[in-house]
Amino acid sequence: MVIEWGHMVTGHVGGTAGVDVREVRRFVREALDTEGGAFDLDDIDLMTVEIATNAARHSASGRKDGGVRVTVLWTPDLARVEIQDDGDSETLPQMSHSDEWGESGRGLLLVNELAHAWGVRVGDDERRRVTVWFEAKG
Repeated sequence: MVIEWGHMVTGHVGGTAGVDVREVRRFVREALDTEGGAFDLDDIDLMTVEIATNAARHSASGRKDGGVRVTVLWTPDLARVEIQDDGDSETLPQMSHSDEWGESGRGLLLVNELAHAWGVRVGDDERRRVTVWFEAKG
């Protein structure tokens, strides 16, 4: 099935101290708030924060002058958020099935539960930029 996205907003969100997760959330919310339809923005906020936090912790996005490329696409009943890190990660995103009281590793489990669909793409250049995306129904 090919989706013809009706709207798209894309941009780089970052700063001198690395990516600011709150700014990523604000970018996505503003894109969908404007004409985005009837999406559960609280769920989208949560998924966005989890993915952006992973980028900040595990890639060059969290370093000085780091950031993420954010793309928001939507139709009246489907939204897609893509967050691409700055690369240089030693590990790839994966769901953790470890201790439920652990300090980390549950973010993608939340995304898996809340998203209509989600996935990971890895760039094939030397930086290996990782894009994590999710879709939410309206």
